[in-house]
Amino acid sequence: MLRTKIYIFLSALGAIFGVSAFICFSIVYANIEAGMWALLSGIHASLALVLHCHYLKESLHVNFSRKALQYIGDFGIVGFVSGLALTLFYTFLEIYYKADIVPIQTSIIIRLIWSFMMMKWGLTLYLFTKKYLRTYNDDQLFSENPNIEET
Repeated sequence: MLRTKIYIFLSALGAIFGVSAFICFSIVYANIEAGMWALLSGIHASLALVLHCHYLKESLHVNFSRKALQYIGDFGIVGFVSGLALTLFYTFLEIYYKADIVPIQTSIIIRLIWSFMMMKWGLTLYLFTKKYLRTYNDDQLFSENPNIEET
């Protein structure tokens, strides 16, 4: 219970920081690539937040089917793999060019940080969908839902 609340707090922070960084880097500093990776990081964190909230309220099985959770997990693994590829690419560029963090408009380091965050939140989303999929009981699919009242 406490662990899930901590996950909710961290996912909310990730979503807020991702969207804030998207606005900051895309609009204020015109570093579109860093803004896009920040937005995708925020989307992955937001999906993790939604899953944690439903899990805490014990409404995950009601609102998400097994297939929907598998699709969310696939989205997470795509975010992880693309974030990993981008992180490796930006690491290579940083080592090769030895660029500084300023000017922010062309900073490779900021792109590297947000591609890493996208990789992190993609892996986190994937792992939690797998964890929550293990809570699904296939026998429940064929039994009546005790929470539904008959009219």
